[in-house]
Amino acid sequence: NKREVWRVNYALAKIRTAARTLLTLDEKSEQRMFQGDALLRRMIRLGLLLESEKKLDYVLGLTTAKIMERRLQTKVFKLGLAKSIHHA
Repeated sequence: NKREVWRVNYALAKIRTAARTLLTLDEKSEQRMFQGDALLRRMIRLGLLLESEKKLDYVLGLTTAKIMERRLQTKVFKLGLAKSIHHA
């Protein structure tokens, strides 16, 4: 579904833009520390980053494919509960 891909691309663009602006700030900046930690926590909670990847650089490395892997439809298919993605 193209609309779903567009939605994921838009969300990813917003996340990456936020990370990019935070990376331009000084490392000791309060805004970077608080907002950066919040962004990283959100990415870990969504399952897009691992606990060991707690850096803003990893947020910039996120891809559309990584987000699409987190869909319920994909999970059901990968576990073998459905014969195809459409069946899921």
